[in-house]
Amino acid sequence: MTSSVALKKVIFFVPLLTVMQVNAALPTCESEIKDVNTFLSLQGTARINDVDDLAKILRSLTQTGRLPPRYITSDEAKRQGWSGNETETLWGIKPTNNKWIGGDNYVSSKLPSAQSWFSADIDVSKGYRGTKRLIYTLSGPQRYITTDKYQHLVEVKACN
Repeated sequence: MTSSVALKKVIFFVPLLTVMQVNAALPTCESEIKDVNTFLSLQGTARINDVDDLAKILRSLTQTGRLPPRYITSDEAKRQGWSGNETETLWGIKPTNNKWIGGDNYVSSKLPSAQSWFSADIDVSKGYRGTKRLIYTLSGPQRYITTDKYQHLVEVKACN
């Protein structure tokens, strides 16, 4: 019995150590977003305003495979009374108050078609949908930012 317990500890320890080493090698999400912001500035396009919030969203996707709980799909928001018009705030309707749109399917010829892609609003102000989105897949670490409503995609490298 003692040797099987020891074996289980070793088997558990090795993958955990591997995960810790891989995560230690990744840049922080904040530093990666700052690099993306530098690139966006050089391109003369809008930057990400809330770096810390986007970092939390990226970590949530990496760690749980889900967006934070504040996100609802546009279909869910419509069922709760939102018109679907981007000029209408989601925060003016009690059931969608403080919610953001995210988790809707996203299709683009710019991205590999073998994967399912989703979008999520970022830098939301007063419940209005802006032009900034996070594009992500759950089948890999690929993440992209658009600050001009899908005209250009900028890759966000894997981070922790």
